[in-house]
Amino acid sequence: MYARKLYCFLILLIICQQFSYSQEKELPSVDSLVKLKHMDLQNKFYEYYKDDIEKAKHYAIAYLKQAKRDKKKLRTANGYSFMAFMDPNDFDKKIQYLDSAITLMIHENNRFFPTRLYIYKGMAYDNKGVFDMALDCYLKGLKFAQKHNDVFYENIINHNIAILKRKLGNYDEAKAILKRCLEYESTLLSRSKNDTIGYLVTLDELIKTHLRSKEVDSALVLNKKGFEMSKKLHSHCVFQLNQGILQYYQKDYSSAIIALHKALKGLLKPDNRIHSETYYLVDSYLYLGKSLEMISKEKEAMIYYKKIDSLIYKTNYAIPEVRTAYVAIINHYKTLNDKNNQLYYINRLLHCDSILDNNFKTLNNKFYKEYDTPLLIKDKETIIKELKSKKNQSNYGLVIALIVIVIILIVNYRKRKQYKIRFEELMNNKQESEKLIPKITNESIGISPDVVEKILNGLNSFEENNGFTKINITSGSLASQLNTNPKYLTKVIKYYRKKNFSPYINELRIEYIINKIKSDKKLQNYTIKALAKEAGFNSAEVFSRTFFKKTGIYPSYFIKKIQLHDN
Repeated sequence: MYARKLYCFLILLIICQQFSYSQEKELPSVDSLVKLKHMDLQNKFYEYYKDDIEKAKHYAIAYLKQAKRDKKKLRTANGYSFMAFMDPNDFDKKIQYLDSAITLMIHENNRFFPTRLYIYKGMAYDNKGVFDMALDCYLKGLKFAQKHNDVFYENIINHNIAILKRKLGNYDEAKAILKRCLEYESTLLSRSKNDTIGYLVTLDELIKTHLRSKEVDSALVLNKKGFEMSKKLHSHCVFQLNQGILQYYQKDYSSAIIALHKALKGLLKPDNRIHSETYYLVDSYLYLGKSLEMISKEKEAMIYYKKIDSLIYKTNYAIPEVRTAYVAIINHYKTLNDKNNQLYYINRLLHCDSILDNNFKTLNNKFYKEYDTPLLIKDKETIIKELKSKKNQSNYGLVIALIVIVIILIVNYRKRKQYKIRFEELMNNKQESEKLIPKITNESIGISPDVVEKILNGLNSFEENNGFTKINITSGSLASQLNTNPKYLTKVIKYYRKKNFSPYINELRIEYIINKIKSDKKLQNYTIKALAKEAGFNSAEVFSRTFFKKTGIYPSYFIKKIQLHDN
């Protein structure tokens, strides 16, 4: 899922020379290293980067210290970028180093900086699950790449944007971008082995996107090509993994198991450090477990599902699909009436959900249908109660359980009451946006008053004609419609509407759909997805989340209550 990391690591390998690794028993002090030539320090950094991060850090510190001493701006920025990769778990420090480098190079006419720095920063936010910031960084990097007509970096950024789109469920857009990236990669194939690896990385991402959108036939054709091209390369195991997943979808479970075991053997080779990362192993274990379950080898399936749990325990890496493994384990122990293990894995699943909530904030309850979280909590309390009863513990435990239940009931009662109040407020108050009165204040916002008035009048017309219900509105498209530029448009909206562009559009949509639902009974029978489309949202999840943020209740609750209200 996250081959983007692989791709960007590849950039580093392409940019850098390849050096033979030489062991050193003891490293010289930083002060003595500073006396070396900067290229020698850089070469040593790259030499150690793959195999010994501590030694690499030693040379990165020396490189940065020397660059600052010599007041070399480009080398200082390069040193900051080295330091950003020295502690992968310290997100804040990574952003701090990259921001320092960007500040130095933002006004320099350099082909690589700050383009490459924005890519690194985008990766950092992407891995953190802050997708809007990641996209912002990628777009800034794209601007600089286009300025220097740098097709290589432009292709890399487009590749990363495609993966973001796939995460958000925009599979068609992701596929279109990845296909263009693949066309570019194909022009480089004859140059070097590294360019072949770059092509295969993009091909693998395109296959994964087809698989996510259940287009098995398309994924199958592409994977056959990758399977043949990757022979004798480390990446071959990735296409073996895809082959196993495809055979699972084709219900050829025995063949899938064989292919997945072969993939695992390659992934776990000591010299295959890049492809042995957690996300490949999770996919392997998950589909091995699923395939074994389908041929009634449930006990063997549990072995691989538990391996997933072990990986999550060690790394905190989780994807929505792994919930099926936990559900299978819980159901397995439920069948055996093993309440201790059942309780343990319910707790592990709840922990997994908390990780998903942090890392996949754009995803919603559709990932949790098989084992709804409220049911998990209810089962957990029941099991705890039964276990305490079996052990003949004192009534103290029962009292605690009762207190918890009472607290839950009180919280639920207050929540229902609060929802009811918010519903009544929506019913009693007509939802209307405050009109954009084209009255220009004396305070300057750096735009001509005539232009401001024109934009405000245009926005009035846009609101009155419900232009915001059009799907995929951007500041660029609206600015074009109003014959202005996005910068002026967003500045006027922020100053006169006290909102950024996206909240401005989304709140208009929510206010519009609330009034429509109240006045048109036909809409009360629409699905949430249909209501989202009616309001201009391209996904039900974003619609539900925005509706709740604006009103304090979910659209499903509002529909249910308004139907009762009208009856």
